[in-house]
Amino acid sequence: MLIQKILSLQFVDQLILFRESQRNFNTMPVYECNEHQFVENIRRLIETSQKFLVNRRITWHDDARYGPAILPDDEFDRYAMICTRKSLRSTVFTKVPFIDDFHRRMHDKGENVHGSGNLMFPRMSIPYYKVEYSVNVWGATYFFTFDALFDPHIVLEKRHGKKLSGLIHVLKYDPPHDRLLTLKLPSKVMVFDVKNMVRVIDSSSYF
Repeated sequence: MLIQKILSLQFVDQLILFRESQRNFNTMPVYECNEHQFVENIRRLIETSQKFLVNRRITWHDDARYGPAILPDDEFDRYAMICTRKSLRSTVFTKVPFIDDFHRRMHDKGENVHGSGNLMFPRMSIPYYKVEYSVNVWGATYFFTFDALFDPHIVLEKRHGKKLSGLIHVLKYDPPHDRLLTLKLPSKVMVFDVKNMVRVIDSSSYF
């Protein structure tokens, strides 16, 4: 399972320009943290006896942000039964015909299915959950986000259709385990879980 964590500088205000233009509308400051910064802020809040609630929001994305060309070698090995590439970020070709069951798509042998230099138009896209932890305190919001990719597994199944008949490789994706979506926080912290399982698709990506 690959988890891509989005890091930032120490409490860098990502919306400073927006807040400058909206100053008269009492816009709440928003700060992005890395994992260590977010957890340390929570510990400090506990020490001050400040009452607060941590929110966790999970959204399902399938927007072509991730594909096999950009995976580390150990993660790409999980696709090695159906795909091949020369190196990290090189073009990915199919080794055998297979069905992408998640996207309801058939691929023939020798197809160019992904390349890091052409990421806006891939034929293979790995779905993922975007997880956001946030806390609102003292008139500001602090948040930490990371992505958890779906788990691929490949099976042989008997399928019948216009272009195929018999056994064929089938690529399936399973959602990541909940433990991979959970940030380790002090036991006293109450987390309000908002599982917004709405599929977010980038309609500008033709894949």
